[in-house]
Amino acid sequence: MTDPFAVSVTVAELADAGIEEFRRGAPQAAHDLFERAARAAEPHPELAGQYLQVLVNLATTSAHLGDHPAAITALRQILDAPDTDPALRPAILINFAQSLLETGAYEEAEAALTECHALATAALPHPLPGAGPAAVHTATTAPLPGPGDRDIAAGDTLAAAGSPEWPDAAATYGVPETGPADPDGPPSDAAELLMACLVALSTVAIQREDWPRAERLTAEALEVVTRIRPDLVGRPLMNVAALALATGRYEPAEDFAEAALAACEAGREPAGAASVRLMLAQLYTATGRAEQAEPLLHAALAHTEPAGLTVETAVGWEQLGLLAASRGELDEAEALYGRAQTLLRRAGATPTEAALAVRRAEIAHLAGRPAEAEELLTHAADTFAALGLGLRRAQTHLAHAALLERGGDPGQLARALDLAVPAALAIDAVRYGMAAGQQRDRWRRNVAEPALQLVFRLAARAGEALLVAHLIEVQCATTPILREDAVPRPDGPGPLGSYLDEPPPPAHAFAVAPPPRLLLTPDGDGDGDGAVALADRIALAEQRYGLPVRDTRTVPSW
Repeated sequence: MTDPFAVSVTVAELADAGIEEFRRGAPQAAHDLFERAARAAEPHPELAGQYLQVLVNLATTSAHLGDHPAAITALRQILDAPDTDPALRPAILINFAQSLLETGAYEEAEAALTECHALATAALPHPLPGAGPAAVHTATTAPLPGPGDRDIAAGDTLAAAGSPEWPDAAATYGVPETGPADPDGPPSDAAELLMACLVALSTVAIQREDWPRAERLTAEALEVVTRIRPDLVGRPLMNVAALALATGRYEPAEDFAEAALAACEAGREPAGAASVRLMLAQLYTATGRAEQAEPLLHAALAHTEPAGLTVETAVGWEQLGLLAASRGELDEAEALYGRAQTLLRRAGATPTEAALAVRRAEIAHLAGRPAEAEELLTHAADTFAALGLGLRRAQTHLAHAALLERGGDPGQLARALDLAVPAALAIDAVRYGMAAGQQRDRWRRNVAEPALQLVFRLAARAGEALLVAHLIEVQCATTPILREDAVPRPDGPGPLGSYLDEPPPPAHAFAVAPPPRLLLTPDGDGDGDGAVALADRIALAEQRYGLPVRDTRTVPSW
């Protein structure tokens, strides 16, 4: 029989060696050592506590390397184990939620973060200003920050080293220790866990495209971090920038991203800086500045590849592929997309891989492989539907319609319209849930109008004069946009300081109801009396995407 004491010594030596490998930037070697330690400790019930500590480290390195399914399995086992130290639970819940988020398990991720929020709040020595309750809300419907670097002391477990890092694709977090009781002193570990939890909750809201809740949570997270750990403000600023970018507010997105980059560089967070560079590159590409995007991508990859940051590296390759495709270099684009897909599949990053499938479909279409393009687009749309991401499904259908238009086959126009009209109506309706008039205006100009332009082109090419007329009437009957100068600015900066160039939603803005359905006026024969304009298309949009497109009220057309 193997001596448990001797096994315990071996496990400790392997764990210490793994921590040392992780410290010197070799996560794969660290993972292999932790795996050996876990296999050695598992058969010995008397070593259960040591085994769970090793399992935490194994899950941490799995997530760091992008193997989120393995990390989820290990962390779920730890959370379910009766011997798990209760002090470890909040930090483990955050790690668990991050890997769940990468795989698209949004409901479970939010439930884990809500529990973590409650535990961290209960452990606070004093109430934390600005950190309100984080109740779970179901959403009606961009890769975000990568793992932070950390300094791990030899002999500790990864899970028990240092303060919590900011939540991201594969972050590691510290275990809360007893923090100071002085409210004017340094923040307690529970306060730092709560900060990480708030940033993670705002990440979930952004990923789920729940824009009103994302606005509230990103503002709350930024305020709390600025109050108690201003040196870590780069991470919440990244989420504010990501939210602005996702909702078509390119100018504030650029301002926030540049502020986040400066904060990460000042705080010596190279991984965070790499993530911001990826975001800025995406923004530059979206606004036609490819020559500025490419150097940022290479700078980001210079960190993410050696550091083993799988998802971030895949995102960098995908964006380089998009630039190559824009130059007509289809073979180069396809090779880069293929490399990105391999990493994302290994990571279990389902939402990101589905978005990549849309890029790959465009290359397949341009290369004369329409069946492959069709298969990829159907897979992406079905994946987004299964994840509850109605807006992304609508955007995928719109991309599909655009490819059909580009193909020039008149026989495909009806199919393109079937995809594009409900998708464009759903995308346009997203703005009604936004809090500020300027936000709605930017969504309309930068996101909805290109979608509606495609619909009008397709309808005109198909000779659908009645559809064009109904589209015009429906658009004229929508809720008006609040003009930028219609609401006076407040005295002094808003809750996010001078960064915002628009009135803060809590004080000066309000969401509006979707417009009513438009009753068609009867013609000379009485036909059309009581019918709703685009009724079938509106119903299809609401059924396909789970988004409210029109209010239940009706008004007569004029």
